Amino acid sequence: MRIVIIGAGEVGFHVAKSLSELDYDISVIDIDHAKCARANEHLDVIVTQGNGSDEKILKDINVAEADYVFCLTNSDETNLISSLQCHNLGAKKIIARLRDLDYSRNGNALPPEKFGVDIVIHPEDEVAKEIIRLVKHPYADKFYEFEGGKAVLFSKKINHRSKLSGMTVEEFHNMNTDFKSLIVAVIRGEKMTIPTSTFKFEPDDYVFFFVRSKNLNQLLSELGIENSDSKRVMIAGASKIGRRIASLLEDDMSVRLIEKSKEKAVQIANNLDKTIVLNSDATDVEFLKGENISDVDSFVAVTEDQQLNLLAGILSKQLKAKHSIIHVTNPDYVRNMSDLGIGSIVSKNTVSVNAVIKSIRIDQKEHVIQLFSSLDMEAIELVAEKDSKAARLPLSNLNLPHGCIIALVNHNGHIKIPAGDFQISENDTVLIFCINSKIREVRKIFNNE
Repeated sequence: MRIVIIGAGEVGFHVAKSLSELDYDISVIDIDHAKCARANEHLDVIVTQGNGSDEKILKDINVAEADYVFCLTNSDETNLISSLQCHNLGAKKIIARLRDLDYSRNGNALPPEKFGVDIVIHPEDEVAKEIIRLVKHPYADKFYEFEGGKAVLFSKKINHRSKLSGMTVEEFHNMNTDFKSLIVAVIRGEKMTIPTSTFKFEPDDYVFFFVRSKNLNQLLSELGIENSDSKRVMIAGASKIGRRIASLLEDDMSVRLIEKSKEKAVQIANNLDKTIVLNSDATDVEFLKGENISDVDSFVAVTEDQQLNLLAGILSKQLKAKHSIIHVTNPDYVRNMSDLGIGSIVSKNTVSVNAVIKSIRIDQKEHVIQLFSSLDMEAIELVAEKDSKAARLPLSNLNLPHGCIIALVNHNGHIKIPAGDFQISENDTVLIFCINSKIREVRKIFNNE
């Protein structure tokens, strides 16, 4: 498969890094010498320094033969012009990252489709939605929804006071028989494990729980986790992300937005109906104390400076904000900074990378639902074909490869978290959490081969 990536910034670099491990023919273009040098040094790809919207350069790298073109620079205009050039030269499929949501609004005079764009990724909007899920579930370090919100996956770091500390997975499952839940994964140090029944939890483990939404509060109660509603939110930074979060939350919560630039603060205040906009520095300790940060349910650091976000997040934690959510631009920080315990770490660039990889996987008929790049794990959806092993044998006899767990079965619209003696029926849709290297083995169990 031939892939062209225009833009070798954090998103382009990490997309190229992920795809280069799959033996694709990849070309990367960027106008910046330092970014090209980084890609040349660390990736097994062909790197061209130049303007990704330059027709001559695109012809030189034979973009007409590209199965995919990813336009991932930091400029919407460059991405659109590059998309148009690649489309006119015959590239098969084009995916563009656009920061401005207006391009995708109905009635826009210049929709992305006119530039030959097949799929649009709006990173700020996607990470804003991720942050809002965390604001609404402040006990969680990560939070995901499945089956239209009927089931959820969340992670929680346990400590020595946790009921789970010293308990095995089997003991956890025996703790309550009123409803079914699963331990999907555990991160201990830098190692991710999909645990067996004998796995014993330790303090500082990050545990990923899967449960039907209607049983979520029961599970939290069993775990001794307080699930209080977020009512007060403080946002540091009137960035695109910060403004988006404020606009989506201000009708339901008390929202305060801090912006250092007075001119920008005044402008934003005029555009937000209920949000209180404060002109100050989000790292000013006396200011934060004066704003009663200890009463804040969620502190969200989303300035354009990731170092400033980390500092603001650390300060908010020290000043007793109940929950901190910190945005970083470098995807490598997501895993490394999470270990510090300063709050939930999110990245719009990680969202963009996952969206790009997911688009390829879906085109290849690999029914990926969610990528967990920091875990090297995926959530995939498979249908049990007629006469497949999955439709003939109970779960306990399927011999799933180690590192895979069946989380949910959808039978004619009825969802169930199955036990070991459960029998999947023909045409049932099954949600599976699986480490990347085992996906092909799992698919064979569900296919009639």
